Amino acid sequence: MQAFKISVERTQTSRAAMLDLNNLPFGTVFSDHMLITEFRNGNWSEPTIRQYGPLQLPPSISALQYGVSVFDGLKAHRSPAGEILLFRPWENARRLNRSAARLAMPEVPEPLFLDGLRELVRLDREWVPPPNSGALYIRPCLFSIEESIRVTPAEHYVFIIFTCPVGAYYTAPVDVLVTNRYVRAFPGGTGDVKPAGNYAAGLLAEREASAQGFTSVMWLDGREQRYVEECGIMNVFFVIDDRVVTPELSGTILAGVTRDSVITLLNDMGLDIKERRVSVDELLESHAQGRLRECFGTGTGATVSHVRRIRYQDHELTLPPVEERTVGPAVRELLLAVMTGRAPDLHGWLERV
Repeated sequence: MQAFKISVERTQTSRAAMLDLNNLPFGTVFSDHMLITEFRNGNWSEPTIRQYGPLQLPPSISALQYGVSVFDGLKAHRSPAGEILLFRPWENARRLNRSAARLAMPEVPEPLFLDGLRELVRLDREWVPPPNSGALYIRPCLFSIEESIRVTPAEHYVFIIFTCPVGAYYTAPVDVLVTNRYVRAFPGGTGDVKPAGNYAAGLLAEREASAQGFTSVMWLDGREQRYVEECGIMNVFFVIDDRVVTPELSGTILAGVTRDSVITLLNDMGLDIKERRVSVDELLESHAQGRLRECFGTGTGATVSHVRRIRYQDHELTLPPVEERTVGPAVRELLLAVMTGRAPDLHGWLERV
């Protein structure tokens, strides 16, 4: 295993003290530093942490031409005692490498990913918002800088980690439109990993949903256009009667770290949780019978976000108010309590920086 020494070029003055970290738009203000390293001739260069800023790149790189680019995302929280806590960062390192493998890209060694991440967060710890005010979002990304328009796996890559302080991704319960016009993923495709193109391909559906007064879209499977897969950029859960159900991982659904954590916590809470296919017909029937009690999405940015309304063709499914729900609010509070050190970490998910 290649050993890495991280060099640090610290900025002279931090901008964190000039900002109100309690009131920032999601994902638009970035911290002082970033980590950067290159892959060339089969090896990774020594990583450097330097001032966050633009990269000088030629227009012919295959990341721009063919989307040879993957990313991941995780968060650091500040505990009531002032500690900086990472949540399951090793899972993001592994998922980034699964994404990279799918696009014939090189693996980022876990020590490079994790040690670089720790050092970057340690250096920019001033950017982590106060307890219960948000989090430091961490964005690792790997992309090709091969100067070639040949359609072939590249040999030259850059790996970067940068961060930004964030509040809530959704500030209110969301309304979603079930789309039949577009499909997020097909079997054998890239729906279960995180290439940049997955998200770009969803933007038109999101914009059209927004024009109709909806926050986001609910995606159906590509073959039958019948089974629910994801909700916007989130995994999705339904509470039907006294059972929680979520679409099973079938190769077209992202294996979310938050999804996995929520399933574990629901089990800890003694709830009946099933991973299985969920059809739109089942949702329509259970709603008509008054059995569809809740719907919520999970993700790194969204954490746990409640769904208020679902539109499918001519059917309008309005769900009970959040204050009348029991499952989604409870698991959201427990998850955030674990992430911020306010509840016991029974599963060894936290790492103190």
